Amino acid sequence: MQVILVLIIVLFSLLIPHGCIAPPSQPSPLPSTQPETMAPESAPIVPITEPNETQPEKEEIKTPTIEQQEAEVDSREETTPEERSSECTSDTPFNTAPLDIDDISSIVALGNMNPPGHVFPTDHIYLYITKTEGSDHPHVVPLYSPGDLTVSMVNSSEHVNAGFTDYSINLQPCEHITVVLGHVSSLSSEIFGETSSFEEWTLENEYSTGGETYRRWRKEYNIEVKAGEVIGTAGGNPNQWALDLGVYALNHSQESVANPQRWLKSWYLHAVDPLTLFEDGAVLDQLLQLVDRELAEGESLPYGSVLQDIPGTAQGCWFFSGISDTYPEDPHLALVHSNIYPSRAVLSVGTSIPDLDSSTYEFLPENSGLVNRDFKEITTDGQVYGFRVNQFDGVIILRMVDGETIWIEALEDATVDPASWVFSENKAIFKR
Repeated sequence: MQVILVLIIVLFSLLIPHGCIAPPSQPSPLPSTQPETMAPESAPIVPITEPNETQPEKEEIKTPTIEQQEAEVDSREETTPEERSSECTSDTPFNTAPLDIDDISSIVALGNMNPPGHVFPTDHIYLYITKTEGSDHPHVVPLYSPGDLTVSMVNSSEHVNAGFTDYSINLQPCEHITVVLGHVSSLSSEIFGETSSFEEWTLENEYSTGGETYRRWRKEYNIEVKAGEVIGTAGGNPNQWALDLGVYALNHSQESVANPQRWLKSWYLHAVDPLTLFEDGAVLDQLLQLVDRELAEGESLPYGSVLQDIPGTAQGCWFFSGISDTYPEDPHLALVHSNIYPSRAVLSVGTSIPDLDSSTYEFLPENSGLVNRDFKEITTDGQVYGFRVNQFDGVIILRMVDGETIWIEALEDATVDPASWVFSENKAIFKR
């Protein structure tokens, strides 16, 4: 009987969102940074860049190995969190902003991209914290529980060389919803007790990337907190400009996913826009006014999106051929639309396309022809399509070979004449 019970607990833990690796607590941490304000439509299209981020040289980046990734997932799957109420009493359990409104300079909508760490549209929003001009860090500000919630877990990322630690806090209003607050700079001692050492924490892994060594720790909790209660601080750490806020609901699944198997160790399938969980009123109105996003056609609120797959077309997330793991995202590719300017198409490029730097490349999509065609209109029609974008002096060509495969190649100094678009051995192959 005990063996059966253990098996049930382990299987159940596989379905709990915080048992998976996900961008809110990426195994390859990248600092959140403020995307640059885009030019108006009449100006030349420029990519979303994040000038405040200090990126290491590419040859120095050493992402965690697959073994490290799998070890982390296995360690989390061994523990089942305390049971919560099976049903939420409200569809909008948040009534308090996690930061004081005056401490938020802007909010970046769901679906931000910052390759190579975030090639895919992110499954959380960013609350950018006010800062002093010229500073390398934002102000230290109080962090509040957005509702009556239960703290179920805290993860920490110890930056060994830099000498600081940031945390992510998992909270739950009920069993099927998990809220994650990321880049928390300190924890309330009244709630979490002594956190200056990790003697009672579980070490998940240790790795180095970009000249920094990270230790990732985890600790289970079962603590009830009230809406508006101070649970810690955000801000103050160098180059961590925002508080990450993600919400994951087991009773919600993304509507259009080309290959759900790719996301089984992820929270992406269950990500929802956190702002949809705030009750109507002044707090929600103030937060919505801070969202840096244009409304798409037919939208009334500036909510973003995560997975934008349209099966049978080129639009969506693509995985470098031969790599079965979703994380780290560095080798992969996303052909999607901007989370700030939804009318713009974006090639979010990782590290696998020769002669093309890892970056976001934007363009205004066309609904006809072979140049800058909208991704959702590219199918297995045998045609080769080309993209002219800023930041690259040439043409990026693409062909959808079949429903699960695309070829893509960067042709330097190429023209918009399709007759000159020929794939070579330099092409990169991506799969659904």
